Amino acid sequence: MSKHILLCLIAVFLLAGCKRETAPTTASATTETIGTVSVNNFDFDYFSSKGQLSLNSAKENLSSGVSIRMKKDSVIWVSVQPGLGIEAARMMLTQDSVYIMNRLQKEYVATDYSFLRNRFQVDVNFEILQAILLGNYQQQGTEKAMDEGDLQHVQQMRENLLFDYFIGRLNSKLQQLNVQDQNTGNTITVLYSSFEDIGQEPFAHALAAQVLQKGEVSDFKINYSRVAVSDEALSFPFSVPSDYKRPPVN
Repeated sequence: MSKHILLCLIAVFLLAGCKRETAPTTASATTETIGTVSVNNFDFDYFSSKGQLSLNSAKENLSSGVSIRMKKDSVIWVSVQPGLGIEAARMMLTQDSVYIMNRLQKEYVATDYSFLRNRFQVDVNFEILQAILLGNYQQQGTEKAMDEGDLQHVQQMRENLLFDYFIGRLNSKLQQLNVQDQNTGNTITVLYSSFEDIGQEPFAHALAAQVLQKGEVSDFKINYSRVAVSDEALSFPFSVPSDYKRPPVN
């Protein structure tokens, strides 16, 4: 169970990733620059949270507890806990490395981002994963900004991926992200809701993603029960037991 949940967690973050910067194919003389976008990205030094994640698809219906810790622009640490205090899997991402430990199968992976890029066929980096998880807007080259009532709609084209950001005018926070692969037709829609102040900043305590891939629909959700930020350093433990195996990485 944990293997599927962890991979789905990664897949949702990755599907919105592509780091090359190109002008939107829909751009015209009205194309605006990043300076016209009013957005309040969530800022922090250290971040910690607990919550519940779930996956519903034609093949899987799963639910598990999850703990997430971060050091800004440095470390993302995820612990998957199905229940009864048991940890099933752990993941740690740094700027250049990927570590995944499957406690149920006593296996671990220690590699770089090429592992994720090859697995999901998406060009991804640490900054993209951090932004998706926090509901932060990413500045990417030239983009087209449009007004749609209570929302500001910003469109970007990165390689073959069309991004549509919808930013709320009342709180200047990302409310919705749509990504479409122009080659395959695969799409992901991510909704951010249940905003509550953490310190002086609103933060979305609920993330709901719907992925359409190869004609199949999957729904993925994270609901945070506790979120905290701090200036004090957090620990990011990742000690692999000596009897764990390291399978070949394809």
